[in-house]
Amino acid sequence: TMIRKAMGHLISCKEVSRLVSLQEDLRLPPWQRWRLRLHLSICVACARFESQIRFLRTAMRSYRE
Repeated sequence: TMIRKAMGHLISCKEVSRLVSLQEDLRLPPWQRWRLRLHLSICVACARFESQIRFLRTAMRSYRE
């Protein structure tokens, strides 16, 4: 089924934290962005982590100006 196929493309929370950090410095390939978004859509903890990282980066940019 489609859900089973999608589950095969999931990545670990540890990998998500690495990718969330990397995506600020470089553009991830489309397939990696897709896998990251898929994981973030079903994992509340990782989605919260990404949101916090985004907030901190925005705050740091404001602080530098």
